[in-house]
Amino acid sequence: MRRRFAWGSVLTLVITLAACGFMRWPLSALKVGDSLNAALGAWPRLHWGAPRAATFSALPWPSVRIVEVRLDDAYGVNLLSAPAARLNLSLVDLLRGRFIPTGAILVSPTVSVDIDRPPFAGAPGSGGPVSVARALAPLTSLSLSNGVLRLVSAKRGVDTLINKVQGRFDGLTIGDQLRFNLSAIWRNNHVSVAGALSDPETAAKGAPSSILLALDSPLAKLAFGGKAALADEFSAEGDLTASIPSITALAAFLNTEPPPVLAADDIAITAKVKGGPRALTLSDATLTSAGQKVDGALAIDAAGGRPAISGTLAAETLALSPLLGPPQRLLDPSGGWSAKPFILAPLRAFDLDLRLSAAHLDLYGVKLASAAASVIVNDGKLNMSLIEAGAYGGSLEGEAAVAGVGRDLKMSASGELVDADLGAAIADFGWPVATGRGGARFDVEASGASPAAAVASVSGTASLEAADGAILGVNLEEALRRSLRRPIDVERDMRLGGTAFDKLDVSLALTDGRARVERGSMMSRGVTADLNGLIDLVARTWALRLNAVQTDAAGEQSQDAARLTLDIAGPWSEPTIRAIVGNGPTGSVGDSPSR
Repeated sequence: MRRRFAWGSVLTLVITLAACGFMRWPLSALKVGDSLNAALGAWPRLHWGAPRAATFSALPWPSVRIVEVRLDDAYGVNLLSAPAARLNLSLVDLLRGRFIPTGAILVSPTVSVDIDRPPFAGAPGSGGPVSVARALAPLTSLSLSNGVLRLVSAKRGVDTLINKVQGRFDGLTIGDQLRFNLSAIWRNNHVSVAGALSDPETAAKGAPSSILLALDSPLAKLAFGGKAALADEFSAEGDLTASIPSITALAAFLNTEPPPVLAADDIAITAKVKGGPRALTLSDATLTSAGQKVDGALAIDAAGGRPAISGTLAAETLALSPLLGPPQRLLDPSGGWSAKPFILAPLRAFDLDLRLSAAHLDLYGVKLASAAASVIVNDGKLNMSLIEAGAYGGSLEGEAAVAGVGRDLKMSASGELVDADLGAAIADFGWPVATGRGGARFDVEASGASPAAAVASVSGTASLEAADGAILGVNLEEALRRSLRRPIDVERDMRLGGTAFDKLDVSLALTDGRARVERGSMMSRGVTADLNGLIDLVARTWALRLNAVQTDAAGEQSQDAARLTLDIAGPWSEPTIRAIVGNGPTGSVGDSPSR
């Protein structure tokens, strides 16, 4: 009986002690607040406020439950608040009479981050974001459940809420590796971020510390591994992989505009990166967008307030249309020059100095080989240079400049094609009218708010030289032979075959949208011809006269050689051709309009 009584007493005592251990014993809220600042207030610029209520329980682990916990900055602005929290205490320190939290669980916390203010702004002496971590030391872990994060920046026009924040921070103790794994809902998009910082204290002092970071969301994915420093300004160096499936969707999500110069909507980057918010370099980089891939290096410098981008990129095969979109239509539905204003995105938001090379470059349908080019944007002015390229079996080089002057665009372009297949080049522009090998040059200027206005202002020069070719669809030799017997019929006598030539030389002077033929000659062993007149670029009409004379096998004309004059007038697409035939000084005349 005595043993049973003894065991019963022990059991009762154990149950009583257990009950006492699980009971929540009320604590002084003021003293708990003071204890929090004593234990966690390692940074004087941050202050833990006294909770509304607090209780202590010894089991299953010594812990303090707090109602309405809050962390304020030195000016009383709230940084963190939670309606409920649980602090796990150090058992060893508790036996020594010390209040030392080792872990915290915040339920439905609200965290406010004003990135314009210390400590998040990283102002001198503020300690930066690491000061917040110091205010949590010596916690080894911090868990968030169903939290809300508010990001604010008056300078950047940012005020946004991130909901359902949950996850865990480990290694908050100074000297430990910081690890974190968080997820949240931001504007109806699920976002998760995970990573580790080897030595936050070292990073806070401006020395590099190893870091791993991964971000995953439907809008963007990012992975980074390297070193980072968290002094007054963030800096990092390491390997970056990032992808954005829709630049438009990401821009809309961030309430900003997508880059105005890109038509492509996706981008993926792998590179070695180095720098921080104001300057960043990408080396050994591979950029892929709209199925186009380039390799090289880029540098972005925003120290002057306007981003300046420079770099060198190379590609095996590159097409510009998928990246930049189709060129603006120059003609309206009726076939005339468009009066619709030019669509050129403002270029004053950034400066650019880019060098580009490609083994195969598709320049809006013009195929170039071994192309080297540069693009420079400075103070809103765009300069493009094709340093060298293979084109149509020859070589091509040129440059163009565009600048906004009020509502007008001021444009200039020059280029030279040397020792090329001119027939293929001319056919690429939709006019398969000649064959031959040679070169072409142009140097023109124009200005205006629309294609119609720009064409009306075109001035400059253009020339073409070709050899061993033919004018297609016009048989001057046959027409001259038949003119010896009867008046010619333009449609019947001239449209059979073509006119072979040994040399073709044409030069134009352009003024106010009109091209005057300064020199126009064609020589062969059967016929010699010269061309003069005007080409009206504005009205898109011809006003030309072609004089042809029959020659012998040596290229010489006799006194009684057949002669033919063609007046070419009317629209480019449907000119009227009048033929005037003369055999010597008393030759007959025959008119033959053709459409």
